[in-house]
Amino acid sequence: MKIETVLAATDFSEAAGKAMKIASDLARHFEAELVVVHAYNVEIPIASPMVEGGYILPSGFFEQISKQATLQVEEAANQIVERGVSATGIAIDEPAALAIVDEAQRRSADIIVMGTRGLTGLKHIALGSVADKVVRTAHCPVLTVGENS
Repeated sequence: MKIETVLAATDFSEAAGKAMKIASDLARHFEAELVVVHAYNVEIPIASPMVEGGYILPSGFFEQISKQATLQVEEAANQIVERGVSATGIAIDEPAALAIVDEAQRRSADIIVMGTRGLTGLKHIALGSVADKVVRTAHCPVLTVGENS
């Protein structure tokens, strides 16, 4: 198996941190490029009873979220580079599963590595799982890492 590009998805949770370690180890072993992806899409409901039918957001709200997400993911990638692995950080304003699958396809990733939060019961049924959606729709293998791994 030849691996040239590893895509690691992160939401900066503990499980994502464990997945990031595995992804960077894989990239180091195969001398592959590691692409760190953080999807930061913020969905704001159209109406709110608090402000007569809509939210009032501070000026530059979405730009600030984008800037913070970009800084955070680039810092994560820079920490990996400092450990001798070629890495790039990308922040994407899309729903997580879509962002991960699309970026993996765009970069011809050979594997996606991501954490899981282990939702169970009604939460899993109601919310689904980003990892589940990625596993079902990705063009390449997906390695999921649980919080207890």
